Amino acid sequence: MKMRHRPGLSLIVLGILAIGLGFAGAITTQAAEPLPSTSESPQAQQALTSTYINLVFKTGGSGQAGGFIEHQGMLLNYNGAATCLGCHPDEVGQFTASNHYLWQGKLGEINDFCGYPDINFGPAKLTNVSGTLLDGGCATCHAGLGEKPTLDNPSNGDCLTCHAQDYRRTAVQTPDGWRFAPDLANMPATIQIQAQPSRYSCLTCHVSAGGGGNNKRGDLSDVLVNPTPEQDVHMGNGMLCTDCHLEQDHRIAGTGVDMRIDEGVAMRPCSDCHSPNTDHDPDIQPHVAKVACQTCHIPEYARAVSTDMFRDYRAVEVNPRGLYEPAITRGANVIPEYAFWNGQSGFYNFGDPIVSGQALAWPLGDIMDGKLYPFKLHTAMLPQDPLSGALIPAKAGILFQTGDINQAILTGGAEASFSLSKGYTFVDTTRWMGIYHEMPPAEQALTCAECHEATDRIDFSALGYDPLPTRNGVALCDSCHTGGAPLTFYQIHDQHVDGEAIACAECHTFNREASQLVSGAGPGWGDGS
Repeated sequence: MKMRHRPGLSLIVLGILAIGLGFAGAITTQAAEPLPSTSESPQAQQALTSTYINLVFKTGGSGQAGGFIEHQGMLLNYNGAATCLGCHPDEVGQFTASNHYLWQGKLGEINDFCGYPDINFGPAKLTNVSGTLLDGGCATCHAGLGEKPTLDNPSNGDCLTCHAQDYRRTAVQTPDGWRFAPDLANMPATIQIQAQPSRYSCLTCHVSAGGGGNNKRGDLSDVLVNPTPEQDVHMGNGMLCTDCHLEQDHRIAGTGVDMRIDEGVAMRPCSDCHSPNTDHDPDIQPHVAKVACQTCHIPEYARAVSTDMFRDYRAVEVNPRGLYEPAITRGANVIPEYAFWNGQSGFYNFGDPIVSGQALAWPLGDIMDGKLYPFKLHTAMLPQDPLSGALIPAKAGILFQTGDINQAILTGGAEASFSLSKGYTFVDTTRWMGIYHEMPPAEQALTCAECHEATDRIDFSALGYDPLPTRNGVALCDSCHTGGAPLTFYQIHDQHVDGEAIACAECHTFNREASQLVSGAGPGWGDGS
């Protein structure tokens, strides 16, 4: 894949935060005075499975506040969702049936960032090269107390991960194994309960997806906690994540091309605030039916913080936290890849054979049934079983602490029931991820020339706009014209489509009906539908 950057603004660095590590510390806040210890010994304090936390409802006032009973003055023995069940049984049940808790589409699946969560899920302490203990495991960014999520264990949820911005936690070892408990040393003495998650609460996990700041998605960095309008025109003007990612019974709207599960809650359309069918110039207006808003309005991603573009499991390096990780190539100010998407996606099924260049997640749809979207195209070199052709998961804890990729692969493969009788090899893979955030002000949207006259942004032939090589047995244009001055794209298009009402199929390999030009397609991400 050719990675395209704006000249003079490229940034490629190696070494980032480890895969699956928690985001605590990635967005920093000044630690307030800790709560008084309930134990005289630090060792006993570490073994706590519940902690007294003073909770206060964020909006203040007395009695009822925004439909929530105020928590002011209540001293709760916080033990995750088990503490909240007494007053909020319905809400706890809703959450533990949601994708944010169950991790549907992650558990049971392998990916190019975090490997195989099934064998790397549980919380633990990892020892870095300096001997410092750090929290690790996929569960670090899961809204639970450490057990793998199931429908029949609602008390494993951790409500404060979303409903208290100042809440911090750390892995502790108990007689029943590792789990999370409040990190008293890094929490204010009073925790404010919030009815809706703040941007910080959402970004705490989503920014660090893939093991570090802006690693995975490419358009989600810690800058978005408090951005300027230049960095994100929506969040920089005070919008919260939940203003667009609507919620119903703890199910959250938003399904990217690499997400398997759609919880059935629609995103807030752009047309709730904008008028895409009337706000554009006449030349731009026809694009609304077939081009998603962000395609023109997000010309580049990773503008504030670089993103992971290529992850290579054949080599390891030490990251700033002193842990080993696969070698990573980063990019900044990256021009997206573009493809038609109809809202459905293809996925690699764990255990299936895979070939060189195969995608782990990719958009379905074409010129006829999809809308044009911008994507991050991530590439990776992943371990493969030569016998079955399937991807092999690596045991992340071994890799992070020792840098021994061979042992990490052999151990991970054994835990996932691979025989590895023929050893392992490596295969190159891709993954498509939609770009939706870091939208700059409207005046920075793409111009017509940046798509239709430049050559480094959109490959129209790859999108299906190949002109017919011949018509009526002669070269395409010669079938109707002889000579004449060369015309620009818009001159040709306007003359044939607008002036003479010539159908697409007269010059191209597809034929789009007028109804399709008006109604559009796609999943509704910003399409005004």
